[in-house]
Amino acid sequence: MLDTTFENGALEGRSLPEAGTINFKPLDANHANILMIGYGLAWLALTTGWITVNLLGVVNSSLFPGYSFLILPPLPVPFIVILCRLSAERCGYALRERDVHYKNGIVWRNEASLPFNRIQHVEVERGPLERFFGLSTLKFFAAGGGSADLKIPSLPEAEAANLRAYILEKAGADHDDA
Repeated sequence: MLDTTFENGALEGRSLPEAGTINFKPLDANHANILMIGYGLAWLALTTGWITVNLLGVVNSSLFPGYSFLILPPLPVPFIVILCRLSAERCGYALRERDVHYKNGIVWRNEASLPFNRIQHVEVERGPLERFFGLSTLKFFAAGGGSADLKIPSLPEAEAANLRAYILEKAGADHDDA
């Protein structure tokens, strides 16, 4: 008779396997520039609205008499530059034998992993800023999802194409082994 009992015992903290260290490869140096341009354009739109509202006199405020409201918009610019540079430095990706990893974030740090055997589709995306800098974003799609499960931005075009081909080959080999 075949024994079909299922056991799922608890693991104690001491018996957990070591995660090991992952050597992340940094993204292209222009990733910081892409972030600064994107956030700079968003800040420019907000600044334009702020100045327009104040010049038209829609808002009367004793807090900003005369044209003193023009002092406010440039104040966050150094912080935007610093945060974009820090954010770009903290991003990276790694390939291992069976999975791909991506990390990002300054305050809220994120590290995501996707095993090759779950990858069904890999897409190379190039927005206008990425095209200008000669970069691409690699998007990974796993089973059952309509959106990308993992994105690695700011990869040089040739590297993105090579990674895509390699990962699709590994994903196909893993699917054949299953």
